[in-house]
Amino acid sequence: MSKVLLIGNGAREHAIAAALARANVELHAHMNKMNPGIAALATSTSINTLMDREKLPDLTGFDYAVIGPEAPLSVGISDYLENQGIPCVAPLQRCAKIEISKAFAREVIQKAAKHANPQYAIVRSLDGIQKFEDKVGVENIVVKPDGLTGGKGVKIFGEHLTSRTDVENYAAEEITKHGIVILEEKLVGTEFTVQSFVDGKDLKFMPLVRDYKRAYDNDEGPNTGSMGSYSCENHELSYVTNNDLASAKKIMKSVVKEIKKRTQYEYKGILYGQFMKTETGPKVIEFNARFGDPEAMNVLSLLDTSMDEVCLSIIDGKLITPKFEQKATVCVYVVPEGYPGPDVMKDQPIRLGENIQAELYYASVYERDDVVYTTGSRSIGVLGKGSSLKDAGEVAYDSVKKITGKVRYRTDIAKDAI
Repeated sequence: MSKVLLIGNGAREHAIAAALARANVELHAHMNKMNPGIAALATSTSINTLMDREKLPDLTGFDYAVIGPEAPLSVGISDYLENQGIPCVAPLQRCAKIEISKAFAREVIQKAAKHANPQYAIVRSLDGIQKFEDKVGVENIVVKPDGLTGGKGVKIFGEHLTSRTDVENYAAEEITKHGIVILEEKLVGTEFTVQSFVDGKDLKFMPLVRDYKRAYDNDEGPNTGSMGSYSCENHELSYVTNNDLASAKKIMKSVVKEIKKRTQYEYKGILYGQFMKTETGPKVIEFNARFGDPEAMNVLSLLDTSMDEVCLSIIDGKLITPKFEQKATVCVYVVPEGYPGPDVMKDQPIRLGENIQAELYYASVYERDDVVYTTGSRSIGVLGKGSSLKDAGEVAYDSVKKITGKVRYRTDIAKDAI
């Protein structure tokens, strides 16, 4: 039996914990704050910052670690654990730069798969900003900070920025803070996500997932971490052609090779590719060095191979081919009222009704006296499975209706596909 350290405390990590629990590992979880779902699956838990390696629990006897969030990767937790003799199902810090640094990512893609990049510029001065504005047109610009911003730093002309002055001021602000900013041409099309296990050389791909980032029905309102997602029983998406998928997979394989060339280290763990299907083929929006959230819930709930065996094969550099159930999934996120605005309802009880058939994955909540409470972020991922997308959606929404409190959810997740 493997002794496994799981780092992280969100719904993504709850999904990882559930997959590891099905594989009968001895699970120990290290979290920022107590996730009641993870705690119920773990042999032991420790609560402390995820960003300080000195705050990790006693590392004696662990066979490997799985790191869920990107923030610990950015400060080298995987490097530290590897140096302590604990292999990680997660990339080293220098390889995780594919997510940590948008400048690094664009440079890697430019070398590995130039056609997959939008027009972009890595700039360090007002002159550089203005040159790119003149090149692509200010109305076509996306401004991106170089580092991690928790999904809140990217600003798009027409949504967050409404004038040339807005673009220049925000870009200049980032240059003042960090010495650099990334400007990109705005991509137009339909998004899709490709996730893969990676053992340094080989990639094995998971079912395709589509998520819904807008806060409200009909894709209205501000972007969020995601309000829900779905995957189909054939593991495909109707609007993603075989050529689209083959192109995306080729891009990801080329990127893994280029990371090795640049860093001299193999990329191991999870690679998440977010693509835009455009008129000229798939373009890369971004790469993540970990599972998506909620996409982890969609794919790991279907994993029909031991998660322990998958993890060990990644570590050994002999990646096995995982199998997934031929079922559809629909994930609906329950969030506090007011999310994602400044008036979000915090510290409010969430009541779970009887006969909930969906799988529940706890996100940013806490438990006191057997009652679950909201925080300021997403609360519970409600995951329905079924032989068809319609069946999965019915399971998810029948269950969501039984969750009450000062919470809300989108009512249209996967309905366009159904």
